[in-house]
Amino acid sequence: MKRILALSIAVLLALGLTACQDERSVMGSLAEVQTDENGDLTALILERDGKRTGVLLAEKTGVWPRGEGSWTGEEAMEAFRKDLQPGNEISAWCYPRKEKLETAEGESIPAYWGQSIQIDGILKRNALTLRDGTAIDVMEGVHFGNDRVYRLPDGTELLRVTNNGGPENHYVMSLESFDDLSPQAQEKVRAYYEAQGPLYDELEELEESYAAYLQSGEAFSCDWIEQDVTPTASNGRVMYFVTSLRMPQRGGRFSYERQLGGAFDRETGEKIDNWDLFAVSEEEVRRRLPELCGWVDEPELRKAMSKALEGDMFVFFPEHVSVDFPPGTLTGEENSYQISLDYKDAPEGFFQPWAVPAREDS
Repeated sequence: MKRILALSIAVLLALGLTACQDERSVMGSLAEVQTDENGDLTALILERDGKRTGVLLAEKTGVWPRGEGSWTGEEAMEAFRKDLQPGNEISAWCYPRKEKLETAEGESIPAYWGQSIQIDGILKRNALTLRDGTAIDVMEGVHFGNDRVYRLPDGTELLRVTNNGGPENHYVMSLESFDDLSPQAQEKVRAYYEAQGPLYDELEELEESYAAYLQSGEAFSCDWIEQDVTPTASNGRVMYFVTSLRMPQRGGRFSYERQLGGAFDRETGEKIDNWDLFAVSEEEVRRRLPELCGWVDEPELRKAMSKALEGDMFVFFPEHVSVDFPPGTLTGEENSYQISLDYKDAPEGFFQPWAVPAREDS
């Protein structure tokens, strides 16, 4: 088999590996590593959904270790080989021609010649223990290094947590972004969101996901938490961001849970209190915003919204300001609500003139 493999490599190199533009994507957890008599890598066997696929390595196959910026050279190969541990997640971009590969157990499986191979996730077994003593494995670095997946030893995924980092990692079409701030402002805005940190208790959410799994059995679907910060609007003086938190759907609650708005001086980076973006008093904003949004007719609901309003709930977009009330926020209400007010519909003098964002079409 090794002689055939060496011959195949020579044939492929003679034809020119880079000539073919077609690709086939192969992803899965590492089940087996194969080498030749010199210890050089010849093939990786990946497993996904119970099926195994081989990825054949040639001299020009590029490797991309997890967290490395380069995927060529001896250092990259050395780092790549260190991450070739059973269970680690791997993605490969391959040439579409199908070959055959024999596993260590003698099974013949389909295989493809790899163009480039990337380490996606590192499996840490028995990384933590739940309150009842259940051991939990953690897969770190899935999906471009942003995800952690908590799972049982049998591979059952309980909770996926996506960390998209700070505002410097997000761009919204037609909007100014973090890069448009002054260097001083960038430093302060980044520090603010680093200090803000997660808006949830990750381990407690894991316990709840495990409890939901025990109750649902095979019907359970992996829970998901995502928190990120993105720009929402700007003008010559202020840049606006929103922290969006998405939580698992449990007990009928919505997966989209919470939005927190932040306003910053675009030159100094100083955080601006959201109440200061209005030209009227906090009391008047609380009283009038629910009625100005146009659809809240029930006096008791208006009163509950006025009471529940917090300054960080205001999210400023190019044409309107929005407020989300997550489930349980409003007295006597189980559902979530959202209200918004277009700047053009606001009474004169309601907003500070310098706080109104520039329109996207301006």
